[in-house]
Formats: sequence, C-alpha cells, structure tokens
Amino acid sequence: MSREHAAALRASSLCRLLSAAEVDAISAIAEKQQVAAGKELFREGDPGDGVYLVVSGEIDVVKRTRAGERSLARLGAGGVLGEMSLLTADARSATCRALVETGVLRLPSARFRALLEQGLPAALKVAAGIGELLARRLAATNAKVVELAEKLESAGNPPAKMSDEQLAELDRTLQVWSF
Repeated sequence: MSREHAAALRASSLCRLLSAAEVDAISAIAEKQQVAAGKELFREGDPGDGVYLVVSGEIDVVKRTRAGERSLARLGAGGVLGEMSLLTADARSATCRALVETGVLRLPSARFRALLEQGLPAALKVAAGIGELLARRLAATNAKVVELAEKLESAGNPPAKMSDEQLAELDRTLQVWSF
C-alpha cells in the first residue's frame, strides 16, 4: 500500500518539493479511503482531522447558505481538501461530497503535526506546499471579489459601504477559507 500512497503523493502539488525518500516518510502516515457516490467525506462544522488528496473520482465542495447549499468547487484527481487542518484545529468550513466513487488519501493532522514538531524536512516542505496552495486560493478569491464588485457597479448598483463590523467579519471569513 505504501508504494500506491507514494505514487499518489508524488502527483500532488503539496509534495512537489519532496525527494523520493521524503515522499516515503509522508506516505507512511497516509491512509487510503474510498467514498461512495453521494456520501460525504466530511461536513461543514466537523473538526478538522486531516488533509485529503483526491486520487480518483470527483468531490463537490459545498457551503451552507441561507438559501441552501452552494457549490464552491469540484475537485478531481490531484485535488487537495482540508489543508488547513494540518496547521490549525479549526472546524471544517465546507462539506465535501463524492460525486462518483472516489478514492482519497488522508494525512491525519495529529500524525502530521508530530512530524512537524520533529522538524522533519518532508513535513516542512508539505507545509510550504500548503502555503502555496492557500496563496493561490486567496488570489482567486480576491479576483472573484473584484469581479463581483465590478458587476454590481456596472449594473448601476454600487456596493454599499460596509461598516467596520462587517469588514471585520469579512476579514475573519477570508482568513479561514479552506475546505
């Protein structure tokens, strides 16, 4: 199973900086899971217990809203979910549901943090990969906010000025944005 884990990890953007030996060190803590079509991998509000790498299949990432669920993303092979749980103990901010039979690798938070505390270079490089992933997601989110604001302005509906409290809440929300 470890060779299979290593192959999936090598294909992940989180592990692009790792040597073969470092991939082996990370694959030693990986757990393979199968998720049936329509079943949840995790639910919004659940404790963050690890990061998931999509090996096969497709996951729909959904967020609860007042009007129901809204799809945020669909991630296939190579997708990364729940990356913040490797670094923080925050609750899940979205629900991830398999659209088809899906295979994932889970890196449990507690075991990963133990590797970080040991100063294992592989764990530090994965943490750097998480930083890169979050930076890309933040840039995409910023672009989407600007796009939506421009649509409102061009439709003759300039966005209302936000209060300091609303801006603080938006800032808190953007800081924890993760699957």
